[in-house]
Amino acid sequence: MKPSFKLDAHPRRPRPLLSEPPAGYFDALPTQIMARLPQAAARATVPGWLAWLTPALRTSLASVTVLGGFAASFYLSGPAQPATAATASLDAVPRTELVGYLLTSGARVENSDLAVLAAAHPNITKGFLHASAEEVADALDEQPSEDLTYL
Repeated sequence: MKPSFKLDAHPRRPRPLLSEPPAGYFDALPTQIMARLPQAAARATVPGWLAWLTPALRTSLASVTVLGGFAASFYLSGPAQPATAATASLDAVPRTELVGYLLTSGARVENSDLAVLAAAHPNITKGFLHASAEEVADALDEQPSEDLTYL
């Protein structure tokens, strides 16, 4: 088993002697570093009247320009396009034929889809549903319901 390490049991090495910095070195250090930065060259790269603006103002001006261009393109794009030829030709088909196609074709139409259609146009069922209120009630009673809230 290894003996536990104790720092106090080991002798310390003597620190090497360092020379002191010159007097006032740390007081003059920030101005020396700032003098080395190329501030005049960075100011000369900005063209024309933009050189008079602060960097924060130039950034905000660029942001406003980009957002203004986006808003203008959105506004100038105009209103929604009119109905296409496919939509217009579909509107020419009578609703009874559409409902008949959906009920007889292989399309997967659920009762909820037809309920939305009937809610939007309450009299649409008169064209294809020829049943009395008693027959509809009997058909609804025969439907299985697993959820008790619908009973």
